[in-house]
Amino acid sequence: MVIPFAWAAAGCSEDSAPGAAAGGNADTGGTTATTDGSADAGAADGGAGAAGIQPPLDPDPAVVAIVESLGPNESAYLPQLSTTGPINAEMQSYDMHVRGPRRRDYSLKWVWAADRRRALFCGENAGVPHRFNDVWEYDLAANTWVLLYEPDADFNKLNSNTSQPYGTIVGGYLLTMKGGPFDPVHSWWQISYEPNMGALLWVMGNYNKCGYPDWSVPVWGKLWMFAYYPNKNRWEHFGVSNDSPPGQNASILEYLPGRNKVLWYTNSWKGSTTSLFDHTTAAWTEQVGEADIDGNPSCPSTEAVAAYAPDRDVVFAHRGDEGSTRVTYSYDVAAHEWSRLLSTTDAPVGHDAKGGMVYDPITKSPLINYNGLWSYSVGDNAWSVITPNGPAAPNGLMCFNLQYNVLMIDNSQGRIWVYRPKGGR
Repeated sequence: MVIPFAWAAAGCSEDSAPGAAAGGNADTGGTTATTDGSADAGAADGGAGAAGIQPPLDPDPAVVAIVESLGPNESAYLPQLSTTGPINAEMQSYDMHVRGPRRRDYSLKWVWAADRRRALFCGENAGVPHRFNDVWEYDLAANTWVLLYEPDADFNKLNSNTSQPYGTIVGGYLLTMKGGPFDPVHSWWQISYEPNMGALLWVMGNYNKCGYPDWSVPVWGKLWMFAYYPNKNRWEHFGVSNDSPPGQNASILEYLPGRNKVLWYTNSWKGSTTSLFDHTTAAWTEQVGEADIDGNPSCPSTEAVAAYAPDRDVVFAHRGDEGSTRVTYSYDVAAHEWSRLLSTTDAPVGHDAKGGMVYDPITKSPLINYNGLWSYSVGDNAWSVITPNGPAAPNGLMCFNLQYNVLMIDNSQGRIWVYRPKGGR
């Protein structure tokens, strides 16, 4: 079902709502230039909380009843989901008006926004059937996917011979005409929601893969990050300098509640780092440098999935494909130390193109879902398969909903699977 959409964000008219940012710079505190010539600090764009989020959606009593009736270790499918937002004809040709965004190649991370009480998603496919830079969020109580940012183009259809002006150079950087990322490719595991900013953060990996002609010269191999502000429906980007941390694709970005920082981890041929981002200064501080990461078996390689455990102040990570050993890691944020916890074949696949990873605050365990739902016991240092009372977990986008204390998985067919962990209520 498609729900009528009305944009009513504070400070945005219907004409200016779709992304007015002209590009910010970390050196100036993440300032965003707007189309009317004014400037907003990045942190000032924060969401107004669940009561003021846009667009407002009414809860579906039947859906809420299903979720609230779940007992410990019980699962259920919700009814067919609804969608709303500026879902254009091209997107409808991919059934997004029926099924929402669906999982995409190398874009599986679905992040919880506590202040909005919704879960945000973005990321392009590796190739077919489309490459959109759209942004969505899901409201569980309303069982509705909301298209927040209408894509600027299907970047599969652009190339070096494209003549129509889809992009513009702002401050030396290629952006879309609405100030968004131009063919940002995948999200891998490098998106996260920063509630102090009220923004979805996205570290660019490959960029302008379609080869659109431009003359921008970003610093090669350095971290380049965008912020999307849902309540203003606009983008900001943080400039790249020689002092920026190493940047790469297939890496990890995780918000650390309590510390009010965002962790960036990469371990690749472009460089290696574990660094923290402070939204108040828009600056990065390195915690572990390349000399201590490169070649260190205690540090995960690219394509790993990860989740932060606030009660432990630890980031858990996991890496391993079919037919190979699967390795579980941890990063002690206070001690600035990576550790290799477990290496075994009796564990789930860990890969950012296969299945997601979240932290379950009820059982205090990392969870991974790919061809089955797995739980990692920190005390036993072992993985085990979860068998719920109800339908088995499907593959798909996965997020832990902290409002209702349930795990959500979108099966890409228009249905959301929900699960309440053991001990939860």
